[in-house]
Amino acid sequence: MSTGCQPKKYSTHFNFEIEIKLFMKKISCFLISLATCAAATFNVSAQEITAEPIFVMTADLARPPVLAGTKVIYVVTGGTLTGKIMGKVLPIGGDFATFSNSTTLKLDVRLVLQTEDSAIIYCTYTGFLNADEETYKLIKAGKGYQVDPSKYYFRTNPIFETSSPKYDWLNHTITVGFGTITAKGVSYKIYAIK
Repeated sequence: MSTGCQPKKYSTHFNFEIEIKLFMKKISCFLISLATCAAATFNVSAQEITAEPIFVMTADLARPPVLAGTKVIYVVTGGTLTGKIMGKVLPIGGDFATFSNSTTLKLDVRLVLQTEDSAIIYCTYTGFLNADEETYKLIKAGKGYQVDPSKYYFRTNPIFETSSPKYDWLNHTITVGFGTITAKGVSYKIYAIK
């Protein structure tokens, strides 16, 4: 006697194979789409870095520096700006550097710049001066200006603040400085990253 409540019988082997094949096909399509999107992302030209030289800055430093534990403090006594921006470094500020190790100095600089047209620009930057032991001994002895700049790594990342409408573009521009040790202090070629 049948009550009509008997379970239906399915061919699970057939359905299971089809479901697995469909699932694998979907996964394959997804992975191909993902790889295509990733490849397209890295071809975007806006991700390439270009730089424009904006000025060369020299900073004259008082000698000898003040030593305080791991700190080396250089007082800025003046300097110049030449290039797209012309002016001078005012005798306000300094470098409150820290020895990271025996051959690396981590910079921490605050400066005030004045352009030829009297705009005031506040400048801060960090960076590194690094060299091999022999070269660094010359730098510490005050003879760094005699060393070829290719013998040391001297890079900074200046950030600027100004209320001048003419130089407002500096307020939102990332820059990089390539440093050289001079007889009077330091010199940087400053580039705007586009």
